[in-house]
Amino acid sequence: MEENRSKADQPGYSAFEARDDLSPYGSNALLLFAAQMKLGIDDIEAFAANALTDHSNDKKCDLVAVVNDGTKIVLAQGYLANSAKASAPEDKAADANTAVSWLLAGPLETVPETLRGAAVEVRAALAAGTVSELEIWYVHNLPESANVQRELGQAATTADALLRREFPSSFVDVASIEIGESQLEREYARTQAPILVDDEFVFDVPGGFELSSEGWSAFSTAVSAEVLRAIWSTHTTQLMSPNIRDYLGMVRSAGNINFGIKETAKSAPKNFAIFNNGITILVNDYSHDASARQLTVSGIGIVNGGQTTGAIGELSDVEAENLGEAAVMARFVKCNDPSVLQDIVRFNNTQNKVEATDFRSKDPIQERLRDEFEKVPDADYRGGRRGGASDAIVRRRGLLADSSVAQSLAAFHGRPNLAYNETRTIWDNDATYASIFRETITARHIVFVFGLLRAVDHAKQAIVSIPVDDRTQAQKRHAEFFRSRGSNLLLVAAIGACIETIIGRPVTDRSRLTFKRNLSPADATERWQPVVDTLLSFSKQLSPATDLGLKSQERVAKAIEDFSSMVEATRSANPGPFDTIGAAILPAVVTPRRAE
Repeated sequence: MEENRSKADQPGYSAFEARDDLSPYGSNALLLFAAQMKLGIDDIEAFAANALTDHSNDKKCDLVAVVNDGTKIVLAQGYLANSAKASAPEDKAADANTAVSWLLAGPLETVPETLRGAAVEVRAALAAGTVSELEIWYVHNLPESANVQRELGQAATTADALLRREFPSSFVDVASIEIGESQLEREYARTQAPILVDDEFVFDVPGGFELSSEGWSAFSTAVSAEVLRAIWSTHTTQLMSPNIRDYLGMVRSAGNINFGIKETAKSAPKNFAIFNNGITILVNDYSHDASARQLTVSGIGIVNGGQTTGAIGELSDVEAENLGEAAVMARFVKCNDPSVLQDIVRFNNTQNKVEATDFRSKDPIQERLRDEFEKVPDADYRGGRRGGASDAIVRRRGLLADSSVAQSLAAFHGRPNLAYNETRTIWDNDATYASIFRETITARHIVFVFGLLRAVDHAKQAIVSIPVDDRTQAQKRHAEFFRSRGSNLLLVAAIGACIETIIGRPVTDRSRLTFKRNLSPADATERWQPVVDTLLSFSKQLSPATDLGLKSQERVAKAIEDFSSMVEATRSANPGPFDTIGAAILPAVVTPRRAE
Protein backbone atom coordinates (compact mmCIF):
# COMPACT_ATOMS: atom_id res chain seq x y z
CA MET A 1 0.00 0.00 0.00
CA GLU A 2 1.04 3.67 -0.19
CA GLU A 3 4.06 4.80 1.81
CA ASN A 4 2.12 7.38 3.84
CA ARG A 5 -0.39 4.91 5.27
CA SER A 6 -1.19 5.97 8.84
CA LYS A 7 -0.21 3.24 11.27
CA ALA A 8 -2.37 4.85 13.96
CA ASP A 9 -5.42 4.82 11.70
CA GLN A 10 -4.91 1.21 10.62
CA PRO A 11 -3.58 -0.83 13.55
CA GLY A 12 -5.10 -4.00 12.09
CA TYR A 13 -3.12 -3.73 8.88
CA SER A 14 -0.02 -2.87 10.89
CA ALA A 15 -0.55 -6.04 12.93
CA PHE A 16 -0.79 -7.98 9.68
CA GLU A 17 2.42 -6.45 8.31
CA ALA A 18 4.21 -7.50 11.51
CA ARG A 19 3.32 -11.16 10.92
CA ASP A 20 6.49 -12.42 9.25
CA ASP A 21 5.19 -15.99 9.52
CA LEU A 22 2.54 -15.18 6.90
CA SER A 23 4.94 -13.84 4.28
CA PRO A 24 5.56 -17.25 2.64
CA TYR A 25 1.90 -17.31 1.60
CA GLY A 26 2.26 -14.30 -0.70
CA SER A 27 -1.04 -12.90 -1.91
CA ASN A 28 -2.92 -15.26 0.40
CA ALA A 29 -1.26 -13.89 3.54
CA LEU A 30 -3.96 -11.31 4.25
CA LEU A 31 -6.64 -13.91 3.59
CA LEU A 32 -5.12 -16.15 6.27
CA PHE A 33 -4.83 -13.23 8.70
CA ALA A 34 -8.54 -12.51 8.26
CA ALA A 35 -9.38 -16.19 8.70
CA GLN A 36 -7.53 -16.27 12.02
CA MET A 37 -9.53 -13.34 13.30
CA LYS A 38 -12.95 -14.48 12.07
CA LEU A 39 -12.59 -18.21 12.73
CA GLY A 40 -10.32 -18.17 15.78
CA ILE A 41 -7.68 -20.38 14.13
CA ASP A 42 -4.89 -21.24 16.56
CA ASP A 43 -2.53 -23.06 14.17
CA ILE A 44 -2.41 -21.06 10.94
CA GLU A 45 0.21 -23.29 9.30
CA ALA A 46 -1.91 -26.40 9.70
CA PHE A 47 -4.99 -24.51 8.54
CA ALA A 48 -3.20 -23.16 5.47
CA ALA A 49 -1.85 -26.59 4.57
CA ASN A 50 -5.36 -27.98 4.19
CA ALA A 51 -7.46 -24.94 3.28
CA LEU A 52 -5.47 -23.12 0.61
CA THR A 53 -5.95 -24.34 -2.94
CA ASP A 54 -3.19 -24.58 -5.49
CA HIS A 55 -2.44 -21.45 -7.51
CA SER A 56 -3.13 -22.95 -10.93
CA ASN A 57 -6.56 -23.74 -12.35
CA ASP A 58 -8.22 -23.34 -8.95
CA LYS A 59 -11.40 -22.10 -10.64
CA LYS A 60 -11.24 -18.71 -8.97
CA CYS A 61 -11.05 -20.05 -5.44
CA ASP A 62 -8.09 -19.34 -3.16
CA LEU A 63 -9.31 -21.00 0.02
CA VAL A 64 -11.90 -23.64 0.88
CA ALA A 65 -12.41 -24.74 4.47
CA VAL A 66 -14.94 -26.85 6.34
CA VAL A 67 -14.77 -25.57 9.91
CA ASN A 68 -16.64 -25.54 13.23
CA ASP A 69 -16.90 -29.33 13.35
CA GLY A 70 -18.32 -29.48 9.85
CA THR A 71 -21.08 -26.91 10.39
CA LYS A 72 -19.60 -24.09 8.29
CA ILE A 73 -18.09 -23.89 4.82
CA VAL A 74 -15.90 -20.92 3.93
CA LEU A 75 -15.05 -20.16 0.31
CA ALA A 76 -12.70 -17.23 -0.13
CA GLN A 77 -10.88 -15.07 -2.63
CA GLY A 78 -7.90 -12.94 -1.66
CA TYR A 79 -6.31 -9.85 -3.20
CA LEU A 80 -3.34 -7.90 -1.86
CA ALA A 81 -2.76 -4.53 -3.53
CA ASN A 82 0.71 -2.95 -3.57
CA SER A 83 -0.55 0.55 -4.27
CA ALA A 84 -3.56 2.69 -3.44
CA LYS A 85 -6.72 2.15 -5.49
CA ALA A 86 -10.32 3.29 -5.11
CA SER A 87 -11.59 -0.27 -4.65
CA ALA A 88 -10.69 -3.89 -5.15
CA PRO A 89 -11.17 -5.49 -8.60
CA GLU A 90 -14.81 -6.47 -8.86
CA ASP A 91 -14.04 -9.24 -11.33
CA LYS A 92 -12.35 -11.11 -8.46
CA ALA A 93 -15.66 -10.92 -6.58
CA ALA A 94 -17.53 -12.07 -9.68
CA ASP A 95 -15.18 -15.06 -9.84
CA ALA A 96 -16.90 -16.39 -6.70
CA ASN A 97 -19.77 -17.42 -8.99
CA THR A 98 -17.39 -19.73 -10.81
CA ALA A 99 -15.99 -21.09 -7.57
CA VAL A 100 -19.33 -22.05 -6.02
CA SER A 101 -20.44 -23.71 -9.25
CA TRP A 102 -17.40 -25.96 -9.39
CA LEU A 103 -17.48 -26.78 -5.69
CA LEU A 104 -21.18 -27.56 -5.35
CA ALA A 105 -22.35 -29.01 -8.65
CA GLY A 106 -21.37 -31.20 -11.56
CA PRO A 107 -19.57 -34.55 -11.82
CA LEU A 108 -16.53 -34.71 -9.57
CA GLU A 109 -14.41 -36.16 -12.36
CA THR A 110 -14.82 -32.88 -14.28
CA VAL A 111 -13.61 -30.77 -11.36
CA PRO A 112 -9.95 -29.78 -11.86
CA GLU A 113 -7.54 -31.80 -9.74
CA THR A 114 -6.44 -28.61 -7.99
CA LEU A 115 -9.94 -28.24 -6.55
CA ARG A 116 -11.24 -31.81 -6.48
CA GLY A 117 -10.16 -32.60 -2.93
CA ALA A 118 -11.93 -29.50 -1.65
CA ALA A 119 -15.06 -30.34 -3.64
CA VAL A 120 -15.14 -33.87 -2.23
CA GLU A 121 -14.86 -32.54 1.33
CA VAL A 122 -17.49 -29.82 0.84
CA ARG A 123 -20.02 -32.13 -0.80
CA ALA A 124 -19.49 -34.84 1.80
CA ALA A 125 -20.19 -32.36 4.60
CA LEU A 126 -23.33 -31.12 2.84
CA ALA A 127 -24.53 -34.66 2.16
CA ALA A 128 -24.00 -35.53 5.83
CA GLY A 129 -26.40 -32.73 6.79
CA THR A 130 -24.06 -31.10 9.30
CA VAL A 131 -23.56 -27.82 7.44
CA SER A 132 -25.68 -24.85 8.50
CA GLU A 133 -23.64 -21.95 7.09
CA LEU A 134 -21.81 -21.19 3.86
CA GLU A 135 -19.83 -17.96 3.73
CA ILE A 136 -18.30 -16.40 0.61
CA TRP A 137 -15.44 -14.01 1.40
CA TYR A 138 -13.46 -11.51 -0.62
CA VAL A 139 -10.50 -10.33 1.44
CA HIS A 140 -8.40 -7.38 0.29
CA ASN A 141 -6.62 -4.27 1.60
CA LEU A 142 -8.56 -1.62 -0.31
CA PRO A 143 -11.76 0.36 0.40
CA GLU A 144 -14.99 -1.63 0.20
CA SER A 145 -17.30 -0.86 -2.72
CA ALA A 146 -20.91 -1.32 -3.75
CA ASN A 147 -19.85 -3.01 -7.00
CA VAL A 148 -17.88 -5.69 -5.18
CA GLN A 149 -20.72 -6.28 -2.74
CA ARG A 150 -23.17 -6.61 -5.62
CA GLU A 151 -21.01 -9.27 -7.29
CA LEU A 152 -20.61 -11.14 -4.01
CA GLY A 153 -24.35 -10.99 -3.47
CA GLN A 154 -24.87 -12.59 -6.85
CA ALA A 155 -22.44 -15.36 -5.91
CA ALA A 156 -24.43 -15.96 -2.73
CA THR A 157 -27.63 -16.20 -4.79
CA THR A 158 -25.96 -18.72 -7.09
CA ALA A 159 -24.74 -20.76 -4.13
CA ASP A 160 -28.19 -20.75 -2.54
CA ALA A 161 -29.80 -21.97 -5.79
CA LEU A 162 -27.23 -24.75 -6.19
CA LEU A 163 -27.65 -25.88 -2.58
CA ARG A 164 -31.42 -26.08 -3.00
CA ARG A 165 -31.00 -28.11 -6.18
CA GLU A 166 -28.11 -30.40 -5.23
CA PHE A 167 -28.82 -30.79 -1.48
CA PRO A 168 -32.57 -30.18 -1.11
CA SER A 169 -32.81 -31.68 2.37
CA SER A 170 -30.22 -29.31 3.85
CA PHE A 171 -30.96 -25.91 5.40
CA VAL A 172 -27.91 -23.75 4.83
CA ASP A 173 -27.61 -19.98 5.42
CA VAL A 174 -25.53 -18.35 2.69
CA ALA A 175 -23.71 -15.10 3.44
CA SER A 176 -21.35 -12.99 1.31
CA ILE A 177 -18.76 -10.88 3.12
CA GLU A 178 -16.38 -8.26 1.75
CA ILE A 179 -13.45 -7.89 4.13
CA GLY A 180 -11.73 -4.80 2.87
CA GLU A 181 -9.80 -1.98 4.49
CA SER A 182 -12.50 -0.88 6.93
CA GLN A 183 -13.85 -4.31 7.78
CA LEU A 184 -10.35 -5.61 8.43
CA GLU A 185 -9.87 -2.87 11.01
CA ARG A 186 -13.23 -3.65 12.60
CA GLU A 187 -12.34 -7.34 12.84
CA TYR A 188 -9.04 -6.43 14.45
CA ALA A 189 -10.72 -4.00 16.85
CA ARG A 190 -12.99 -6.83 18.01
CA THR A 191 -9.95 -8.72 19.23
CA GLN A 192 -8.71 -5.68 21.13
CA ALA A 193 -11.85 -4.09 22.62
CA PRO A 194 -15.22 -5.80 23.01
CA ILE A 195 -17.31 -2.60 22.74
CA LEU A 196 -17.12 -0.53 19.57
CA VAL A 197 -20.40 1.42 19.93
CA ASP A 198 -19.79 3.80 22.84
CA ASP A 199 -22.90 6.02 22.58
CA GLU A 200 -25.27 6.54 25.50
CA PHE A 201 -28.68 4.85 25.36
CA VAL A 202 -31.77 5.18 27.58
CA PHE A 203 -34.14 2.20 27.83
CA ASP A 204 -37.60 2.21 29.35
CA VAL A 205 -37.70 -0.91 31.51
CA PRO A 206 -40.40 -2.62 33.61
CA GLY A 207 -38.00 -3.10 36.52
CA GLY A 208 -35.19 -5.54 37.10
CA PHE A 209 -32.57 -6.75 39.51
CA GLU A 210 -28.81 -6.44 39.91
CA LEU A 211 -26.14 -9.02 40.73
CA SER A 212 -22.51 -8.20 41.35
CA SER A 213 -19.21 -9.67 42.41
CA GLU A 214 -15.58 -8.62 42.42
CA GLY A 215 -14.84 -6.94 39.09
CA TRP A 216 -18.34 -7.08 37.56
CA SER A 217 -22.01 -6.22 37.95
CA ALA A 218 -25.06 -7.14 35.87
CA PHE A 219 -28.60 -5.79 35.58
CA SER A 220 -31.33 -8.09 34.25
CA THR A 221 -34.52 -6.66 32.76
CA ALA A 222 -36.51 -6.53 29.50
CA VAL A 223 -36.24 -3.95 26.71
CA SER A 224 -38.47 -2.99 23.81
CA ALA A 225 -37.84 -4.88 20.57
CA GLU A 226 -38.83 -1.70 18.76
CA VAL A 227 -36.00 0.19 20.46
CA LEU A 228 -33.54 -2.56 19.53
CA ARG A 229 -34.63 -2.24 15.90
CA ALA A 230 -33.99 1.52 16.01
CA ILE A 231 -30.51 1.03 17.48
CA TRP A 232 -29.73 -1.58 14.83
CA SER A 233 -30.75 0.82 12.05
CA THR A 234 -27.99 3.20 13.18
CA HIS A 235 -25.16 0.87 14.20
CA THR A 236 -25.94 -2.49 12.51
CA THR A 237 -23.17 -5.08 12.90
CA GLN A 238 -20.87 -2.86 14.99
CA LEU A 239 -23.20 -3.75 17.85
CA MET A 240 -21.84 -7.28 17.63
CA SER A 241 -18.22 -6.42 18.36
CA PRO A 242 -17.88 -9.07 21.14
CA ASN A 243 -19.56 -11.70 18.94
CA ILE A 244 -17.30 -13.69 16.61
CA ARG A 245 -19.84 -13.57 13.81
CA ASP A 246 -22.09 -10.91 12.36
CA TYR A 247 -25.79 -11.30 11.60
CA LEU A 248 -26.04 -14.25 9.21
CA GLY A 249 -29.14 -13.19 7.33
CA MET A 250 -31.95 -15.61 6.73
CA VAL A 251 -33.47 -17.99 4.24
CA ARG A 252 -37.14 -18.93 4.22
CA SER A 253 -36.95 -22.36 5.76
CA ALA A 254 -38.23 -23.91 8.94
CA GLY A 255 -34.67 -24.87 9.87
CA ASN A 256 -33.37 -21.30 9.81
CA ILE A 257 -33.22 -19.70 13.27
CA ASN A 258 -33.26 -16.12 12.07
CA PHE A 259 -36.32 -16.74 9.92
CA GLY A 260 -38.05 -18.19 12.99
CA ILE A 261 -37.13 -15.14 15.09
CA LYS A 262 -38.62 -12.79 12.52
CA GLU A 263 -41.79 -14.88 12.24
CA THR A 264 -42.23 -14.82 16.03
CA ALA A 265 -41.72 -11.05 16.17
CA LYS A 266 -44.36 -10.58 13.46
CA SER A 267 -46.97 -13.14 14.46
CA ALA A 268 -46.67 -13.36 18.26
CA PRO A 269 -45.02 -10.15 19.50
CA LYS A 270 -46.63 -10.31 22.95
CA ASN A 271 -45.06 -13.72 23.54
CA PHE A 272 -41.65 -12.87 22.12
CA ALA A 273 -40.04 -12.44 25.54
CA ILE A 274 -40.88 -15.99 26.59
CA PHE A 275 -40.27 -17.61 23.21
CA ASN A 276 -36.78 -16.09 22.79
CA ASN A 277 -33.68 -16.78 24.89
CA GLY A 278 -32.90 -13.08 25.24
CA ILE A 279 -29.66 -11.18 24.83
CA THR A 280 -26.54 -10.35 26.84
CA ILE A 281 -25.00 -6.90 26.36
CA LEU A 282 -21.61 -5.70 27.52
CA VAL A 283 -21.59 -2.03 28.55
CA ASN A 284 -19.01 0.44 29.80
CA ASP A 285 -21.40 1.61 32.51
CA TYR A 286 -25.08 1.60 33.47
CA SER A 287 -27.40 3.24 36.00
CA HIS A 288 -30.98 2.31 36.94
CA ASP A 289 -33.57 4.90 37.91
CA ALA A 290 -36.28 2.83 39.60
CA SER A 291 -38.71 5.72 39.97
CA ALA A 292 -38.46 6.72 36.30
CA ARG A 293 -38.26 3.05 35.27
CA GLN A 294 -35.31 3.78 33.03
CA LEU A 295 -31.93 2.19 32.47
CA THR A 296 -29.17 4.42 31.11
CA VAL A 297 -26.19 2.62 29.56
CA SER A 298 -22.91 3.83 28.08
CA GLY A 299 -21.65 1.66 25.24
CA ILE A 300 -23.22 -1.47 23.79
CA GLY A 301 -21.63 -4.71 22.65
CA ILE A 302 -23.93 -7.68 22.12
CA VAL A 303 -22.04 -10.71 23.36
CA ASN A 304 -24.96 -13.12 22.99
CA GLY A 305 -28.15 -12.64 21.01
CA GLY A 306 -26.68 -11.09 17.89
CA GLN A 307 -28.94 -13.13 15.64
CA THR A 308 -31.98 -12.04 17.65
CA THR A 309 -30.98 -8.38 17.35
CA GLY A 310 -30.17 -8.67 13.67
CA ALA A 311 -33.41 -10.47 12.85
CA ILE A 312 -35.45 -7.79 14.65
CA GLY A 313 -33.37 -5.04 13.10
CA GLU A 314 -33.93 -6.31 9.57
CA LEU A 315 -37.74 -6.32 9.83
CA SER A 316 -39.39 -4.07 7.26
CA ASP A 317 -41.67 -1.25 8.37
CA VAL A 318 -44.71 -3.36 7.51
CA GLU A 319 -43.34 -6.40 9.36
CA ALA A 320 -42.51 -4.23 12.40
CA GLU A 321 -45.98 -2.75 12.64
CA ASN A 322 -46.73 -4.51 15.96
CA LEU A 323 -43.16 -4.64 17.24
CA GLY A 324 -43.99 -2.19 20.02
CA GLU A 325 -45.79 -5.07 21.75
CA ALA A 326 -42.65 -7.23 21.79
CA ALA A 327 -40.11 -7.25 24.61
CA VAL A 328 -36.70 -8.93 24.74
CA MET A 329 -35.18 -10.28 27.94
CA ALA A 330 -31.84 -8.49 28.37
CA ARG A 331 -28.87 -8.70 30.70
CA PHE A 332 -26.50 -5.70 30.82
CA VAL A 333 -23.03 -6.55 32.09
CA LYS A 334 -20.30 -4.16 33.25
CA CYS A 335 -16.86 -5.63 33.89
CA ASN A 336 -13.48 -4.04 34.66
CA ASP A 337 -11.47 -7.25 35.04
CA PRO A 338 -9.84 -8.12 31.67
CA SER A 339 -9.53 -11.84 32.42
CA VAL A 340 -13.16 -12.09 33.52
CA LEU A 341 -14.18 -10.03 30.50
CA GLN A 342 -12.56 -12.53 28.14
CA ASP A 343 -14.40 -15.37 29.84
CA ILE A 344 -17.70 -13.48 29.58
CA VAL A 345 -17.16 -13.13 25.84
CA ARG A 346 -16.05 -16.74 25.48
CA PHE A 347 -18.77 -18.47 27.49
CA ASN A 348 -21.66 -16.28 26.38
CA ASN A 349 -20.83 -16.32 22.71
CA THR A 350 -23.08 -18.72 20.81
CA GLN A 351 -20.20 -19.79 18.59
CA ASN A 352 -17.70 -20.13 21.42
CA LYS A 353 -19.43 -23.17 22.86
CA VAL A 354 -17.61 -25.29 25.40
CA GLU A 355 -15.12 -27.31 23.40
CA ALA A 356 -14.23 -30.93 23.95
CA THR A 357 -10.70 -29.87 24.84
CA ASP A 358 -12.05 -27.81 27.75
CA PHE A 359 -13.22 -30.99 29.48
CA ARG A 360 -9.72 -32.48 29.19
CA SER A 361 -7.79 -29.45 30.44
CA LYS A 362 -7.90 -30.79 34.02
CA ASP A 363 -7.09 -34.33 32.96
CA PRO A 364 -4.01 -35.67 34.83
CA ILE A 365 -2.27 -36.50 31.55
CA GLN A 366 -2.72 -32.97 30.23
CA GLU A 367 -1.56 -31.48 33.52
CA ARG A 368 1.53 -33.70 33.42
CA LEU A 369 2.23 -32.77 29.79
CA ARG A 370 1.95 -29.06 30.56
CA ASP A 371 4.48 -29.52 33.36
CA GLU A 372 6.83 -31.42 31.05
CA PHE A 373 6.55 -28.76 28.34
CA GLU A 374 7.89 -26.22 30.82
CA LYS A 375 11.26 -27.89 30.21
CA VAL A 376 10.97 -27.99 26.40
CA PRO A 377 12.69 -25.00 24.80
CA ASP A 378 10.58 -22.51 22.83
CA ALA A 379 7.39 -24.54 23.23
CA ASP A 380 3.90 -23.38 24.19
CA TYR A 381 1.46 -26.22 24.88
CA ARG A 382 -1.89 -25.38 26.45
CA GLY A 383 -3.24 -28.92 26.91
CA GLY A 384 -6.88 -27.98 26.48
CA ARG A 385 -6.63 -24.54 28.05
CA ARG A 386 -7.71 -21.92 25.57
CA GLY A 387 -5.98 -18.56 25.49
CA GLY A 388 -7.31 -15.03 25.39
CA ALA A 389 -9.33 -13.25 22.74
CA SER A 390 -6.22 -11.96 20.96
CA ASP A 391 -4.58 -15.37 20.56
CA ALA A 392 -5.97 -15.80 17.07
CA ILE A 393 -3.96 -12.92 15.64
CA VAL A 394 -0.85 -12.88 17.82
CA ARG A 395 1.98 -14.99 16.48
CA ARG A 396 2.96 -17.21 19.40
CA ARG A 397 6.20 -18.86 18.38
CA GLY A 398 6.58 -22.41 19.52
CA LEU A 399 2.83 -22.95 19.80
CA LEU A 400 1.70 -26.56 19.65
CA ALA A 401 -2.03 -26.20 19.10
CA ASP A 402 -4.16 -28.87 20.77
CA SER A 403 -5.80 -29.89 17.50
CA SER A 404 -2.48 -30.27 15.68
CA VAL A 405 -0.95 -32.26 18.55
CA ALA A 406 -3.92 -34.65 18.56
CA GLN A 407 -3.76 -35.01 14.78
CA SER A 408 -0.03 -35.68 14.70
CA LEU A 409 -0.31 -38.31 17.45
CA ALA A 410 -3.25 -40.06 15.83
CA ALA A 411 -1.66 -40.05 12.38
CA PHE A 412 1.79 -41.20 13.48
CA HIS A 413 0.25 -44.05 15.45
CA GLY A 414 -1.66 -45.37 12.47
CA ARG A 415 -5.01 -43.56 12.46
CA PRO A 416 -4.92 -40.88 9.74
CA ASN A 417 -8.69 -41.13 9.19
CA LEU A 418 -9.29 -40.26 12.84
CA ALA A 419 -6.72 -37.47 12.61
CA TYR A 420 -8.34 -35.83 9.61
CA ASN A 421 -12.04 -36.62 9.79
CA GLU A 422 -12.73 -37.00 13.50
CA THR A 423 -10.36 -34.78 15.44
CA ARG A 424 -13.11 -33.77 17.85
CA THR A 425 -13.74 -37.45 18.65
CA ILE A 426 -10.24 -37.68 20.07
CA TRP A 427 -11.27 -35.25 22.80
CA ASP A 428 -14.93 -36.27 23.08
CA ASN A 429 -14.74 -40.03 23.38
CA ASP A 430 -13.08 -41.43 26.50
CA ALA A 431 -11.78 -44.57 24.83
CA THR A 432 -10.44 -42.70 21.81
CA TYR A 433 -8.83 -40.06 24.01
CA ALA A 434 -7.14 -42.75 26.11
CA SER A 435 -5.82 -44.48 22.99
CA ILE A 436 -4.19 -41.28 21.69
CA PHE A 437 -3.06 -39.58 24.91
CA ARG A 438 -1.65 -42.69 26.53
CA GLU A 439 0.05 -42.80 29.91
CA THR A 440 3.35 -43.33 28.10
CA ILE A 441 3.03 -40.19 25.96
CA THR A 442 5.55 -37.51 26.92
CA ALA A 443 6.07 -33.92 25.91
CA ARG A 444 9.22 -34.88 24.02
CA HIS A 445 7.34 -37.54 22.06
CA ILE A 446 4.74 -34.93 21.14
CA VAL A 447 7.55 -32.69 19.88
CA PHE A 448 8.84 -35.70 17.90
CA VAL A 449 5.56 -36.33 16.04
CA PHE A 450 4.50 -32.67 15.85
CA GLY A 451 7.83 -31.83 14.22
CA LEU A 452 7.15 -34.52 11.62
CA LEU A 453 3.73 -33.08 10.78
CA ARG A 454 5.15 -29.58 10.54
CA ALA A 455 7.95 -30.81 8.24
CA VAL A 456 5.32 -32.36 5.96
CA ASP A 457 3.39 -29.08 5.93
CA HIS A 458 6.59 -27.21 5.06
CA ALA A 459 7.25 -29.63 2.21
CA LYS A 460 3.78 -28.95 0.85
CA GLN A 461 4.25 -25.19 1.11
CA ALA A 462 7.56 -25.43 -0.73
CA ILE A 463 5.98 -27.40 -3.58
CA VAL A 464 2.88 -25.25 -4.09
CA SER A 465 4.94 -22.05 -3.95
CA ILE A 466 6.75 -23.08 -7.15
CA PRO A 467 5.01 -21.66 -10.26
CA VAL A 468 3.33 -24.45 -12.17
CA ASP A 469 5.38 -23.90 -15.32
CA ASP A 470 8.61 -24.12 -13.31
CA ARG A 471 7.82 -27.44 -11.64
CA THR A 472 9.64 -30.62 -12.59
CA GLN A 473 7.60 -33.71 -13.34
CA ALA A 474 8.35 -35.02 -9.86
CA GLN A 475 7.23 -31.75 -8.28
CA LYS A 476 4.03 -31.87 -10.30
CA ARG A 477 3.32 -35.35 -8.90
CA HIS A 478 3.99 -34.15 -5.37
CA ALA A 479 1.70 -31.14 -5.88
CA GLU A 480 -1.03 -33.43 -7.18
CA PHE A 481 -0.72 -35.58 -4.04
CA PHE A 482 -0.84 -32.60 -1.69
CA ARG A 483 -4.00 -31.24 -3.33
CA SER A 484 -5.95 -34.04 -1.70
CA ARG A 485 -7.42 -33.13 1.67
CA GLY A 486 -5.72 -35.05 4.49
CA SER A 487 -2.69 -35.97 2.38
CA ASN A 488 -0.30 -34.45 4.93
CA LEU A 489 -1.67 -36.67 7.71
CA LEU A 490 -1.56 -39.72 5.47
CA LEU A 491 2.15 -39.09 4.82
CA VAL A 492 2.76 -38.78 8.57
CA ALA A 493 0.99 -42.12 9.08
CA ALA A 494 3.04 -43.76 6.34
CA ILE A 495 6.31 -42.52 7.84
CA GLY A 496 5.17 -43.71 11.26
CA ALA A 497 4.37 -47.15 9.83
CA CYS A 498 7.87 -47.65 8.45
CA ILE A 499 9.81 -45.97 11.27
CA GLU A 500 11.85 -49.15 11.91
CA THR A 501 13.09 -49.15 8.33
CA ILE A 502 13.84 -45.44 8.50
CA ILE A 503 15.96 -45.56 11.67
CA GLY A 504 17.35 -49.06 11.04
CA ARG A 505 16.31 -50.55 14.39
CA PRO A 506 13.27 -52.40 15.74
CA VAL A 507 10.87 -50.37 17.86
CA THR A 508 8.79 -52.04 20.56
CA ASP A 509 6.78 -48.97 21.60
CA ARG A 510 6.46 -46.09 19.14
CA SER A 511 4.89 -43.89 21.81
CA ARG A 512 8.29 -43.69 23.51
CA LEU A 513 10.18 -42.41 20.48
CA THR A 514 11.92 -39.10 21.13
CA PHE A 515 14.99 -37.23 19.95
CA LYS A 516 18.13 -37.61 22.02
CA ARG A 517 18.32 -33.88 22.61
CA ASN A 518 15.53 -31.88 24.18
CA LEU A 519 14.63 -30.08 20.94
CA SER A 520 12.25 -27.22 20.39
CA PRO A 521 9.37 -27.88 17.95
CA ALA A 522 11.18 -25.79 15.33
CA ASP A 523 14.40 -27.79 15.72
CA ALA A 524 12.46 -31.06 15.57
CA THR A 525 10.94 -29.91 12.29
CA GLU A 526 14.40 -29.23 10.89
CA ARG A 527 15.56 -32.72 11.91
CA TRP A 528 12.65 -34.31 10.08
CA GLN A 529 12.79 -32.17 6.94
CA PRO A 530 15.48 -34.11 4.97
CA VAL A 531 13.66 -37.39 5.62
CA VAL A 532 10.29 -35.97 4.59
CA ASP A 533 11.76 -34.44 1.43
CA THR A 534 13.30 -37.79 0.53
CA LEU A 535 10.21 -39.90 1.25
CA LEU A 536 7.98 -37.52 -0.67
CA SER A 537 9.30 -39.34 -3.75
CA PHE A 538 6.95 -42.19 -2.85
CA SER A 539 3.81 -40.07 -2.52
CA LYS A 540 2.38 -41.71 -5.65
CA GLN A 541 1.96 -44.92 -3.64
CA LEU A 542 -0.27 -43.04 -1.18
CA SER A 543 -2.48 -41.24 -3.71
CA PRO A 544 -5.08 -44.04 -4.10
CA ALA A 545 -6.07 -43.60 -0.43
CA THR A 546 -6.86 -39.89 -0.72
CA ASP A 547 -9.78 -39.85 -3.16
CA LEU A 548 -12.37 -40.50 -0.44
CA GLY A 549 -10.88 -38.21 2.18
CA LEU A 550 -9.03 -41.10 3.91
CA LYS A 551 -12.36 -42.74 4.75
CA SER A 552 -11.57 -46.10 3.15
CA GLN A 553 -9.55 -48.04 5.72
CA GLU A 554 -8.67 -50.71 3.17
CA ARG A 555 -7.25 -48.18 0.72
CA VAL A 556 -5.30 -46.44 3.47
CA ALA A 557 -3.80 -49.73 4.68
CA LYS A 558 -2.88 -50.85 1.15
CA ALA A 559 -1.37 -47.48 0.27
CA ILE A 560 0.79 -47.44 3.40
CA GLU A 561 1.91 -51.01 2.70
CA ASP A 562 3.00 -50.04 -0.82
CA PHE A 563 4.75 -46.94 0.54
CA SER A 564 6.63 -49.01 3.13
CA SER A 565 7.78 -51.44 0.45
CA MET A 566 9.28 -48.60 -1.56
CA VAL A 567 11.09 -47.29 1.50
CA GLU A 568 12.51 -50.75 2.24
CA ALA A 569 13.65 -51.15 -1.36
CA THR A 570 15.43 -47.83 -1.58
CA ARG A 571 16.85 -47.15 1.89
CA SER A 572 20.18 -48.77 1.14
CA ALA A 573 20.59 -46.66 -1.99
CA ASN A 574 20.30 -43.39 -0.07
CA PRO A 575 21.08 -44.05 3.59
CA GLY A 576 22.21 -40.52 4.47
CA PRO A 577 19.02 -38.85 5.74
CA PHE A 578 17.81 -42.08 7.36
CA ASP A 579 21.04 -42.73 9.24
CA THR A 580 21.14 -39.10 10.35
CA ILE A 581 17.70 -39.13 11.93
CA GLY A 582 18.26 -42.63 13.31
CA ALA A 583 21.33 -41.39 15.15
CA ALA A 584 19.33 -38.45 16.53
CA ILE A 585 16.67 -40.66 18.14
CA LEU A 586 17.12 -41.75 21.72
CA PRO A 587 18.33 -45.39 21.81
CA ALA A 588 16.66 -46.08 25.16
CA VAL A 589 13.21 -46.15 23.59
CA VAL A 590 14.01 -48.90 21.11
CA THR A 591 15.03 -52.49 21.54
CA PRO A 592 18.51 -53.21 20.14
CA ARG A 593 19.00 -56.17 17.86
CA ARG A 594 20.13 -59.38 19.52
CA ALA A 595 23.51 -60.71 18.54
CA GLU A 596 23.26 -63.49 16.00
